[in-house]
Amino acid sequence: MVAALDRLTGGLLLAATGGGSELAVSLFDAKGELAKLSHELVGGLTDRMRGLSRFDRTERLNAAFHVLFFAAFFEAVTEADLPPAIKDLKLSRADQLALAGGQGGGSVGLADLVEGFTGSQYRTDILPIPGYGLGRRRWSTRYEIIAADLLRFIEGLEIWDRLDETARDRLAIVLRTEVTNAAVRRFDEHFRQLATDFPEVAFWMDRADHEATRDEVRRLATGFAGLHAALERMAIGREPDDRRTGLARHYRRQMERPVANTGDLPEGLQVPTLADAYVNPGYQLRPGDHGLNDESIWQGRRQMPDLQLFLLGYLTMPRATEVPLLVLGQPGSGKSVLTQVLAARLPASDFMAVRVVLRETPADTDLQSQIEFAVRAATGENIPWPELSRTTGDALPVVILDGFDELLQATGVSQSDYLERIVDFQEREAGQGRPVAVIVTSRTAVANRARIPARGLWIVRLEPFTDAQTEKWLDIWNRTNISELGRRGLRPIPLETVLRYRDLASQPLLLMMLAIYDADGNDLQCDAGSLDLAQLYERLLTRFAEREVAKSRGGLDRREFTEAVEHELLRLSIAALAMFNRGRQWVTEDELSTDLAALTPEELSVSDAGFRAPLTRGQRLIGRFFFVHQARAVRHESQLSTYEFLHATFGEFLVARLTCQAMNELVALARLGTGRMRRQPVDDGFLRTLISFAPLCAREPVMDFLEQQIGRIENDDRRLLGDQLLTLFQGSLDARLDAATYAPNSVPVTGRYAAYSVNLLLLTTLVRGELTGAELFPQAESPVRAWRRHAQFWHSQFSDDGWTGLIELLRLDRTWTGDGEREIRLMVDRSWRPVLNVDLEWVMGAQRDPRSAYVRFSELELVRIAGSFLCDVTQDTLFHSLEALEDIGVDSATFSHRPNGGLVSITRALHELWIQSGRPDVEVDALIRAYELCIDILQFVPAEAAPSALNLVLRQLAADSRRLPRDWRISTLHRFERIIHLKPQLRYWGSEAFQDLGVDFS
Repeated sequence: MVAALDRLTGGLLLAATGGGSELAVSLFDAKGELAKLSHELVGGLTDRMRGLSRFDRTERLNAAFHVLFFAAFFEAVTEADLPPAIKDLKLSRADQLALAGGQGGGSVGLADLVEGFTGSQYRTDILPIPGYGLGRRRWSTRYEIIAADLLRFIEGLEIWDRLDETARDRLAIVLRTEVTNAAVRRFDEHFRQLATDFPEVAFWMDRADHEATRDEVRRLATGFAGLHAALERMAIGREPDDRRTGLARHYRRQMERPVANTGDLPEGLQVPTLADAYVNPGYQLRPGDHGLNDESIWQGRRQMPDLQLFLLGYLTMPRATEVPLLVLGQPGSGKSVLTQVLAARLPASDFMAVRVVLRETPADTDLQSQIEFAVRAATGENIPWPELSRTTGDALPVVILDGFDELLQATGVSQSDYLERIVDFQEREAGQGRPVAVIVTSRTAVANRARIPARGLWIVRLEPFTDAQTEKWLDIWNRTNISELGRRGLRPIPLETVLRYRDLASQPLLLMMLAIYDADGNDLQCDAGSLDLAQLYERLLTRFAEREVAKSRGGLDRREFTEAVEHELLRLSIAALAMFNRGRQWVTEDELSTDLAALTPEELSVSDAGFRAPLTRGQRLIGRFFFVHQARAVRHESQLSTYEFLHATFGEFLVARLTCQAMNELVALARLGTGRMRRQPVDDGFLRTLISFAPLCAREPVMDFLEQQIGRIENDDRRLLGDQLLTLFQGSLDARLDAATYAPNSVPVTGRYAAYSVNLLLLTTLVRGELTGAELFPQAESPVRAWRRHAQFWHSQFSDDGWTGLIELLRLDRTWTGDGEREIRLMVDRSWRPVLNVDLEWVMGAQRDPRSAYVRFSELELVRIAGSFLCDVTQDTLFHSLEALEDIGVDSATFSHRPNGGLVSITRALHELWIQSGRPDVEVDALIRAYELCIDILQFVPAEAAPSALNLVLRQLAADSRRLPRDWRISTLHRFERIIHLKPQLRYWGSEAFQDLGVDFS
């Protein structure tokens, strides 16, 4: 840009004569000349823009933006109240040589001058990011940097040595404050004029003076209609050729199709078209510098209401052809639909959209081949990309890559460098004079597998619907179906009904699912408020399963129909379990087929003719449900598929549902027995098969759904089920042969035992409400020790999610039995957290009536060794906090009884003392209590452990003596005298500390 500015002025602005003559031109006069020329440049820009392509126009606007940016600064400098000596600054021969890098004999131009005092930061793009909100702040920061660098440059000139201190200070203040603020104001004026002449510039920033333009676009809030209308008004290109027209025609036809493929609807209902029903999503924006799916980096970022406003600015800026734009979203958020709408709405005169559906293109080819494959699929023509790109004329090619996550997920092949390859492709195309913009979509959870290109990228994350967007969508749905609903005597679905289930209603496809469910008989309106989430999911999924059975298997009687519906839900549940037990939100078609084959009808206690026959593709089993997303990719001419629920809680509900069915089977089997046999364990093969691969607590919604469904079991059945589960838990770690063929995950035998035992514990606790250690371990000498062994075993086998889910879900209360023995009580309570004050008597099993003055924890050193051996981070961290005290001889393993009950260590007492003493506003009574605690403990600390502790307490007392009452100090010193008299080891120690207090006990 600096070089371009010099060429802009013909290299004459600061030209020097050859032959070593002096450069006799004023630095700031030259900058004023630059400002004048900049006005003339931008003033005639409209005429010079005629006949340019979309990309050339973007480049010229970018250049004009930068010219105005620098001109505004030098205008401010020219008009600033600078010291006269600086105003008349001339560059000497030495200054010329400094600017020219020490090379004499040549001319010194503007590029040399500016390069002399500017750093590399000026050569980065200063354009704002649409919707990012950094415009004025970024400009102000840049001006401050330029002003500081200009000041440093002047400090290196001879004139600086001739300025007095007052002139130097005045110059610094003017450049850093007055010039910077004036430059921002000047540039605001220039920018406003540029945006008036060129509408696309108005979308580069969020500005109040362009709010009318934005409001006009926002009013067209569906189908990116505002984007299309605004780009049409800005159109500069000529009529497209046949190839571009063919692509555009193909994408426009997509807008006439239903917004989603939902299968058969209730009779007479219609799904609105894509053009009518696509509600422009809200979004968040950030640079893609790290953590593509790190949720924390999105916290606090501004949520923008309409993505089309961002796209309007982004696609008319040069960075669109330099790095890709990555669009992230959850399943069902509308990523693929967005790409369809965008491809259809870009005017063919100025843009050539190529939508590449990655699930349908060969995954083992390069990017250019994938683009050519998509062009052939859309137009039927085999057109090499360079040839197509060269014929775009005035239009900017925009390649839209839909489903990067599916490419990763379905193939299992590493595509971590895919984004880097896109950047390489853009760089190559720009070098060949064929600039191209690239937009990529991906599911959020998968995006972290990709490496971030060194040149970076920008990330848009689609946000869930707001209430206003949900209302907009419902208005469209109700208008489309108002006649049919009225004919059937049904009411349109109101906003307040769906907002009772806001988590579902905020995702477009799931919102449609609610609308379809309600349109069958206004069931959602009738039930709203009376259903928990498990009941709603049961009714939703059952209704869609009924529709699938009615469509594919007509002529069934009522019993057969009900059974067939249950089989559909069963298969969906197996798919959900396949994902859950593998620790993923998706499952491949081969994995699903294997699981379905392993879970035979006998194990499932259902009858399904032909279920044992060779399985068809997973698509025929669950892919027909529109709330199950099928990701596809083509590799080596074969199609690979994975399945995923559009909302994770569908799968989590189905896991809970299948688990409850297995527990119901336990109750049915137990009822076949009588009396004594009811407490004998029944065959738990089915339940064990299902829940011995992953802890149910790894996903909180699974436990929520289980709690809701278990709450509806009759009391007698719950008591019977609780007895069965408790008995199974007590034998869950016994050696067993497991001949089941179901193996969704490569889990060690120990991992399966851990998962099954902890899941039985969780289910038993949910069913019975509360459990004690004695109930869990009736044969154990100490239930607490038995619990600790089990907990350590679980901790060793679970992932972080499984372990964290367990300890945050189960509340464990430490209690005492009537015989004074330690006991535990368990219940489900997510809000519970342990108290900070540890009951050491309970921990050590000490009696409440102490028989000795102190307790020594002799195993502490063994615990330290074990922590080192196990590489236990927690134990190492805790011991780290004790090392400093133990280095000086304080014994952390000794605990004394508090006068008012309970154990406390000298280490804890010292910490409390130092904390209270370190508080400047501490109350005297609180400080006295901290000292009293230390003194009480010192009376009972063993003699060999006392010297170091006594030394620390006395020295702290010496420092605090002026803060404590005199009477208390006198009585305390006499107490210390008694302690020393009782402990011979202390009699010849401590005189220095005592003398610090002004008392001589020698």
